[in-house]
Amino acid sequence: MMQTGEWAVRFATLNVCGPSAARANRLLEFLPSLEADVLVLTETRQNPGTAQLLGHYRDSGYAVVAAQSMDASERGVAVIQRAGRPVPLARELTSEVRHRLVASEVWASQAITVVGAYVPSRDASPAKIARKQRFLSQMTALARHWTEERLVFLGDLNIVSRQHVPRFSTFRSWEYDALDALERHGLVDAYAFLYPNEQVHSWIGRKGAGYRYDYAFVSAGLVPYLVDCEYIHEPRELGLSDHAAVVLTLDLPVAQVSPPARSQHGTDRAAV
Repeated sequence: MMQTGEWAVRFATLNVCGPSAARANRLLEFLPSLEADVLVLTETRQNPGTAQLLGHYRDSGYAVVAAQSMDASERGVAVIQRAGRPVPLARELTSEVRHRLVASEVWASQAITVVGAYVPSRDASPAKIARKQRFLSQMTALARHWTEERLVFLGDLNIVSRQHVPRFSTFRSWEYDALDALERHGLVDAYAFLYPNEQVHSWIGRKGAGYRYDYAFVSAGLVPYLVDCEYIHEPRELGLSDHAAVVLTLDLPVAQVSPPARSQHGTDRAAV
């Protein structure tokens, strides 16, 4: 872990698994502990629990960037911060991608674009394989334009690296290629950069094998400001999610004002 100065901005991502209303309440109790300035929630849904989560932040004065609507069977991503604005990614994005890949802008000495992603999972069916291929193709094509930007890219990518331990035969070359493409386009895997000899997992399969599905990347220009990238397993352990949270810290100043917390949860601060 690098040393931080007087200022630090924290970005966090967590797969919330399309929560029920009851679990949304518990998530709202937990999320403050991440002490994030920018929060990326993946696997959101068009359901009451997601509406409760995002509605809480909107009502508390946060900017929430997320799809206005999506099919009930679909999943999406939301970027939440105290002050920000949506950033258009590309008009060429297909409708099945737009709610799974969203961007916002945060001010930390200079503007930083924050991109949140939730890559579709798949099984062995041709339709789901083709869908995931289409998504990754559009995502990596967009990444070509991020090389010169100050950018943080977070989310659940549902892929692992070629060097992942353990090795899984289920992943195909085009899935490994997608991670390679992000690095080729100038994005740096923050955890791998800071801890090059460590294998971390963010999701545990039914048979107990660990997968690193959740990531935080930064553009090359932000690498000098890296402080830490950590995987927090408490959401899994508490039954709030089946994923660990990822928290990225950069040594940069950011405007930060805590909104009122929900009194019925007994919390003293907000999540972002």
